[in-house]
Amino acid sequence: MTNTTLVRLLAASAVGVLLGGCVAVPADPYYDAAPAYPTYPGTYPQTYPNAYPVYPVPHPGYDARAAERERWEQNRDRQAWREREQRQERERALQERRDQQEREARQKREQRDEQARRERDQRNHQANERRDELRRQQTERERRAQEGRTPSGERRTDYDRYNPSNGRWMPRQEDMP
Repeated sequence: MTNTTLVRLLAASAVGVLLGGCVAVPADPYYDAAPAYPTYPGTYPQTYPNAYPVYPVPHPGYDARAAERERWEQNRDRQAWREREQRQERERALQERRDQQEREARQKREQRDEQARRERDQRNHQANERRDELRRQQTERERRAQEGRTPSGERRTDYDRYNPSNGRWMPRQEDMP
């Protein structure tokens, strides 16, 4: 055998031993002298402690069907209560939604009515101002027309009383103090 083959064989053996775990695992309980599991002194007992669950015996007069029926009724009542609560919650939410919509509609209606009232008041104010202006103009026309008339309503003929510089009639003698 050659030197390189021997070296290769030793290297392969070392890798195998490392992979086997014999050398690389310190403090392995498998290799310790004391066992890692508890042991009983002497021989092992034939029965195991708490091997099977022990159920208590029901007292005399216990009716399993009645208990099951009572449990079923409680479950049914609980389910009915949950359904009732859910239904009431849905109805409450629906009522709140309706109330909110009603409040919003009432608020919009009030805003619309207020806007209409403001517009109506503004139109009335403008109409009153227009009427007052027309009345003032009519009064001014009547006053001007009256200046050119005699007290009996005839047209003035005393042209000497007319002032052409301002376009008005001079006051009459009877109007003077």
